[in-house]
Amino acid sequence: MSNGERTAGGTAAGILICDDNAALRGLLRAVIDTGLGMQVVGEAADGNEAIAEAARLKPDVILLDLAMPNLSGLDALPEVHRIAPNAQIIVFSGFDSAAVADEVIALGAASYLEKGASPETIVATIAEAHAKSRGAAA
Repeated sequence: MSNGERTAGGTAAGILICDDNAALRGLLRAVIDTGLGMQVVGEAADGNEAIAEAARLKPDVILLDLAMPNLSGLDALPEVHRIAPNAQIIVFSGFDSAAVADEVIALGAASYLEKGASPETIVATIAEAHAKSRGAAA
């Protein structure tokens, strides 16, 4: 999807989905597209793609899986945060661990969300992150 229709700081939240599972990316896209004021602007299947797409798209919110091939989301997180400092990064992972959540927050993530979260929780978390990014940009 083209990022040309959405500008940083616009009303629609531009979302980048980073997960190695194509089917899950599709489901997340469907869930996000139901959220008012949300638009998926790109996808990435590994940490290297996440870095490249974050730099290219400058999304408002990045959903970042931790367990991806080539470069894990955990290893990519600091660089993604560096190249897209205004993006709110939501680590979206199957790991149910307070220690992991604390670690990713320390590395620059805005929040941590387990993959078992309901669609409503996913949309609400993205909306909250987008509100924070708009507040930071103001």
